[in-house]
Amino acid sequence: MQIKDIAEILPLVELKCGQKGKIASVHTKNHEALKKLMAMGILPGIKINLIQKFPSYVFQLGQSQYAVDKELAECILVRIST
Repeated sequence: MQIKDIAEILPLVELKCGQKGKIASVHTKNHEALKKLMAMGILPGIKINLIQKFPSYVFQLGQSQYAVDKELAECILVRIST
């Protein structure tokens, strides 16, 4: 029996700058917010890198960088491998 790497899931707002992971899920009941995040390419399994936390949350998906406010950043749950 192998022991697999334990993964921790955190909201994007709890990551440190430079920390990377994969999007685990998007958690919001706001349909417009969900559409906006999906239009940016925020989908489960996509690699994400947090670049900046202030004055807005800036992250990188592939070769593109995006900025969102704290409310949207809280909706993005990221799987961090430990």
